[in-house]
Amino acid sequence: MQPDIRNLQITEQDLERITGKEISTLSIGSAYRISRLRKPKYLVSFLLSEAITLFLISIFSLPISILIFQSLGRPIENRQAQVGFTIFVFTLTLILFTVWNLFAWVRSKKMTCLSYLLDEVDRYNQVLVAVDICDRLKSVGNQSANLHHREDILQALELTRDSLICGLTTEKILREHRNFLSNHRQLFDNIEQNLIALESLEVQNQADQYSSLLKDALVIGMNVQREMLNLQTNDTPFPPKH
Repeated sequence: MQPDIRNLQITEQDLERITGKEISTLSIGSAYRISRLRKPKYLVSFLLSEAITLFLISIFSLPISILIFQSLGRPIENRQAQVGFTIFVFTLTLILFTVWNLFAWVRSKKMTCLSYLLDEVDRYNQVLVAVDICDRLKSVGNQSANLHHREDILQALELTRDSLICGLTTEKILREHRNFLSNHRQLFDNIEQNLIALESLEVQNQADQYSSLLKDALVIGMNVQREMLNLQTNDTPFPPKH
């Protein structure tokens, strides 16, 4: 990957630094990535994750159950006591597992916007991969993969990257300081200006065979703007612009 493309990437480390959350394929910290769970291709991974969680909780429940039985003075030496102990461990495991999932789902509702923004980051990084593939094909002599407006595409991707960073930063501010919004109107303005610039680039190069890359960048920018408008609607509104 050429340095100019590599520098445009938004890495997992960047995401964790910007959002303040540990990001994985299916989770945001202790919350689920709701947008991912709505896609069937992630169902198996989700069920596997839930199975692992259930297993870990069962291991955690075992010593707790032993301590409870000991504190109640109920030995588990005979078969009947062992059956009762097993049922108790199973019940405690299900209760803790249910509480954990309820907690995760409640937190997930607060992370819905961030979840969708992370999806747009994934799409953005995929566009970078597409540009990198074209560069590699060109380097081995395949002129059909030559990006005739490569600089324009990189400019569009840079604008898209800035919009994504602004969106992620804005989401964090709104999430952590919901009553401290007015000083960050500029973040929304940056996203709006980037989108205008992206639209201009897309119109200028709409006849080019690689305009799909610009369109991808434009769609990502529009999606970021939509999520920011949703945040602006759901939270305390900004003061009007003058």
